[in-house]
Amino acid sequence: MRLVPGILFLAALLAMVSTGASRADTGDDRPPVVLELFTSAGCSSCPPADKLLAELSKMNGSSVIILSEHVDYWDYLGWRDPFSAPIFTDRQRLYARVFNQDSVYTPEMVINGAIGFVGTDRQKAEGAIKGRTALPKDRILFKAVEKNNGRSAEIVLQDTDMQLSKDERVVVFLTEDEVSVPVRAGENSGRVLNHAGVVRETLLFDKVPPRFELPVPSSGRSRAFKVVVLRQNMRTMSITGAGASRLAKAI
Repeated sequence: MRLVPGILFLAALLAMVSTGASRADTGDDRPPVVLELFTSAGCSSCPPADKLLAELSKMNGSSVIILSEHVDYWDYLGWRDPFSAPIFTDRQRLYARVFNQDSVYTPEMVINGAIGFVGTDRQKAEGAIKGRTALPKDRILFKAVEKNNGRSAEIVLQDTDMQLSKDERVVVFLTEDEVSVPVRAGENSGRVLNHAGVVRETLLFDKVPPRFELPVPSSGRSRAFKVVVLRQNMRTMSITGAGASRLAKAI
């Protein structure tokens, strides 16, 4: 486990991104369990956690949503993780504040925005999934369809009457599965790391958007992309609604 001292919580994080959010592809009427993994291709402790996240997704199917969020605080080691971004570091610091942690670390897994633990702890992860720890109250339904020859996705919410409380925001992620990264420097130098649920785009709304578009990386394959929509209280970090859908081909 790698520690980074100090929490430099950014009070302005609520404005860090602007603008996202399909029909969930879960067969269960209950909302899915949301698994967030804060990880880095520059951290030697992270590959086992990356593997566990992928295994939990395969084992539990559409009853879980996985988000692999690559922080940027290991990039100084000589290898810049191509999926890292400050927004994920800032999001992890929000969780650290709520969990009363005096540092952030990788790998860290967060379940439903409610509990955090070392990302390689299979027993805790499976227990939280089985017990459906702090399950989101609502399932968010939406449609996500390719546009512009696969360069973007159109997202249409089905519940146009969804209401946000004062502290809630709609948080949207575009994730990609089956991602491989050859690492050329740093702690994992010479290794090829495999990832699932890698967050490629993130949008945040302070009002419910009935329809919007999301950019899609041209380097990926459409079947590997999934759109995730969360309703989240940005003060308590509790996830109050969740849904996910594969990106559908335009008809």
